[in-house]
Amino acid sequence: MKTLIKNNPTYTLHPQWVTGFTDAEGCFSVIIEITEPSKWRVRTSFEINLHLKDVNILYSIKSFFGVGSVFTRPHLNRCVYRVTKNEELLEVIIPHFSKYSLISKKGEDFLLWSKVVNMKSTKEHLMFKGFSTILTYYAAINCGPSSKVTKYFPNIEVVERPKIKLPLTLDPNWVSGFVAGDGGFSINIRKNNKIEFRVHVAQHSKDSDLLKLFINFFNSGNVYLRSNLSTPRCDFVIQNFKDIINNVITHFDKYPLENVKQLDYNDFRQALLIVIDSLQEGESQGGIPKSEKIIKSEDLDKIRELKTRMNSGRVY
Repeated sequence: MKTLIKNNPTYTLHPQWVTGFTDAEGCFSVIIEITEPSKWRVRTSFEINLHLKDVNILYSIKSFFGVGSVFTRPHLNRCVYRVTKNEELLEVIIPHFSKYSLISKKGEDFLLWSKVVNMKSTKEHLMFKGFSTILTYYAAINCGPSSKVTKYFPNIEVVERPKIKLPLTLDPNWVSGFVAGDGGFSINIRKNNKIEFRVHVAQHSKDSDLLKLFINFFNSGNVYLRSNLSTPRCDFVIQNFKDIINNVITHFDKYPLENVKQLDYNDFRQALLIVIDSLQEGESQGGIPKSEKIIKSEDLDKIRELKTRMNSGRVY
């Protein structure tokens, strides 16, 4: 497996990158284990679950925080970075995200989850009153209470979720971290050999306002809602060739993706440069009108090769 970790003992991820990646891929978890109404256990954790191909970035994140562990499940092609010790959550994880704030709806989960972590530190979770309060937070986080919990406590009053205020502008390191998690780069070659380049970021539709900030950040693109799906989604998409060259490539050349998605970006960028070089050569040899520019066959073959090995086609 190719590593993307910098060969530099002093290298560390940018804290805003870590927050952006967590906004995309992280999870603040509260698990309630109940055997009977008077016996319960409250477990809290911070986790990032990824495909096994991206395990190296989890080791980088572990190094960044200095706590937690990385676990792999090769038979499932999955890996996870997990922090479970309450003192580490309290002294490392919470201070980081309090300073470098999450701005997706995941930030709302973090605020409620933090209350549970703090209550565990004072042992309030051991008393029924404290546990009852924790249930109101637990029921509002992520997907809500499990069926086993509601079996024992069917009338949990769900606390109102706090509201996250979006920033006026996005931090560039946060953007790279977020795109490294939930973004993508793709190339489409049509039957007439027209080449289309696409940059996209997908989210649940509840974060559509956040994705709209990407339009201002890149000065390009649109946000589309996919409300016909059972889980409503939205997409930020840039397909304008010049905007991708001038805005997207300029950004990611300066603020790298850091994880395995950097390999897809490198191929995407190389394909863009092949098109630029091919078109410039065509202009110099005859001033071909813009609407009639044709990519040379050998250049098309190179782009097809790059396209084939990107994303799900990449072999590790």
